[in-house]
Amino acid sequence: MSVTPETIWQVPAYLPYLQPPLTDAVVAAAEAKIGYKLPADYLNLLRRQNGGYIRYSLPDRVHEIIAGIGPRFPSLENFDWSECQEFVGFQLAGLVPFDGDGHWHLCLDYRHCTDAPAITYADIECDYETPIATSFADYLGRLQLEVPDDYVVEGVSEIHKITAALSAALRVAFEPPDTYAHGYPIYRAQLGTKKNPEWVWLSPNRVLRGFVRTDDAQYNELKDLMPGEASRFPEVPADACILGATDAVRAKLLDACVRSQMGIRPLREYV
Repeated sequence: MSVTPETIWQVPAYLPYLQPPLTDAVVAAAEAKIGYKLPADYLNLLRRQNGGYIRYSLPDRVHEIIAGIGPRFPSLENFDWSECQEFVGFQLAGLVPFDGDGHWHLCLDYRHCTDAPAITYADIECDYETPIATSFADYLGRLQLEVPDDYVVEGVSEIHKITAALSAALRVAFEPPDTYAHGYPIYRAQLGTKKNPEWVWLSPNRVLRGFVRTDDAQYNELKDLMPGEASRFPEVPADACILGATDAVRAKLLDACVRSQMGIRPLREYV
């Protein structure tokens, strides 16, 4: 599935990582600061959503975020190699990181072409670099959608009817929904023991577009930045729920769905 500005961003957006809406003036200031023109494909993504978590990843690489441009962390323009160069044997000047944790960075690489950067992975801790893509467009083409081994239940008008049916079939009780981890309600039931817990879980596809935790210091500032709802998986019907389980109880869950006459399909068939 090809990556587009409409499908690349994770839903709901984690609002503390979202920058203010991109403007031409903000782009010009950022380019002046880093000293290079930014790829058009990069800016197209940021005009849709100015930074945050993405749905896609690179094969065999940790990669979760594309930095936006603005005052909040993480920001494309706020990096400093001054204390890093002595620890690596390759040139850091000309690398502009857009994801990373301080030990490793995924970078726009202007060292060999100042007009059209390549994409390079730079590991500061291990003194290691490797090319990822010849351009930002090439990088987008290498991204792969991460699809969990979950199932889709279509046509769900009320999620509690699904939890009730599964509770009866599995003889377990679902916990009250928890929204803290991901910003949308997750209903869980434990099938294993306290020593060896196994879980089934259920969550809606249609959720809030953005979220910030209520205990975040910026909660009041950020909570209304992305009003409305969107689908976590736009390829799946909006009224669907996503159903999952740990491997040890997956067969038991599928049997419960059959006995409850609950039609389900693998998420992978949709995306």
